[in-house]
Amino acid sequence: MHNFKAIILAGGSGTRMKSRLPKPLHKLSGTPMIIWIVNAIIQSRIKDIITIVPANHEAFQNILEHKSELAVQDPPKGSGHALLQSKRKADKAKNILVLNSDMPLIKSETLTTLINHHQSSEADITVLTSKVKRPKGFGRIIRNSEGKITNIVEEPEADIEQKLIDEINAGAYCFKTSWLWDALESLKPSKSGEFFLTDLINFAHILKLNIESLITEEEEIIGVNNKSDLARAGKLSRAAICEKLMNDGVIIIDPDTTYIDSEVTIGADTTIFPNTHLTGNTNISFHSEIGPNSVISNSSIGSKCIIKSSTIESAVILDEVKVGPYSHIREGSILKSNVEIGNYVEIKNCTLGNGTKSGHHCYLGDSDIGSNVNIGAGTITCNYDGTDKHRTIIKDEAFIGSDTKLIAPVIIGEKSITGAGSIITKDIPDFSKGIGTPARILKGDRSL
Repeated sequence: MHNFKAIILAGGSGTRMKSRLPKPLHKLSGTPMIIWIVNAIIQSRIKDIITIVPANHEAFQNILEHKSELAVQDPPKGSGHALLQSKRKADKAKNILVLNSDMPLIKSETLTTLINHHQSSEADITVLTSKVKRPKGFGRIIRNSEGKITNIVEEPEADIEQKLIDEINAGAYCFKTSWLWDALESLKPSKSGEFFLTDLINFAHILKLNIESLITEEEEIIGVNNKSDLARAGKLSRAAICEKLMNDGVIIIDPDTTYIDSEVTIGADTTIFPNTHLTGNTNISFHSEIGPNSVISNSSIGSKCIIKSSTIESAVILDEVKVGPYSHIREGSILKSNVEIGNYVEIKNCTLGNGTKSGHHCYLGDSDIGSNVNIGAGTITCNYDGTDKHRTIIKDEAFIGSDTKLIAPVIIGEKSITGAGSIITKDIPDFSKGIGTPARILKGDRSL
């Protein structure tokens, strides 16, 4: 689409959201609405994007960095005035695609069809429309006896008869720029003092320009103006995400009670049980079982894992690991293959080697734990001295008795043992034992 630029109108105040966060930056399934639109544009093969933003647009800069140029609308004077702010950056494009910033569910396929129809019909304007059950709040499409669009009337300007029309303006257009910029500069303000982009339709009709249209589904062009709209759009986005995953081979027991962000990836034959939340940049491999009642964010889960009723945050879990129920794997943790974590275990900033087990009621923090280590119930790594954090090292095949307290920094040697209830304040050499409070070290004694 070398002769097209895309322009997103995001300069409005969005007061109905009742939020300090600009409306287009509210998240839908973990991704800001405006990024949903940017992604749809990119997938329609338009690379050059301009976003019209308000005067205070630092948040837009952070989110749209490297994805879109910015043009400032200050003060906001309506959609027509907003589009005019892109003239300097877009005046060399032969055609432009214009999108409102509050329609995150628009599909790239629809944009591609709109663009292709605009080009093949040699239209001066092509308008995306939809027929809806509740047109309140939308601009109404006015057609003549031949079915051609002659005008779009915004609801505040519409009369009683026009308000009964069920075909609405979806908020996406293609324009030839050969007439557009002069026409924008000639727009007259509405009763509210705003310059409506939609007034260009009647302007083009009077000039006998070619006005084309494309009708799409109502759900795709849902406008998000308040928090209720956001929730409704969120439900639709989640349903679409689940549908795609199921088509790719993922088993989702109940999509209505499953919450998966747009950036999450899941391998085939993994089963997602109800009330599971998968957020952020999470990747789950093949043949795993997740949930019910699990929350996983920004984490990587290997194949053939079982995660039951547990929380995992910014962690890496390799293949054939079992976690839960009711455990918490925190940031910086790595669980290698065949690790087993039982009930009520909290792990923070730890590496657990292959085959290591921690059954229940433990806290493991800031630790490097080897392979095939057994962690008894009630074990705590005492990693914080009130000022600094310290690491615990437990080497391969050690056996940590129930209720052991490991006062970091401390090293437990290979195949060493701690007695139940021991408080370990000193390093234990390989093949040795520590028992008592504080522990006595019995070198070369690994008897239980």
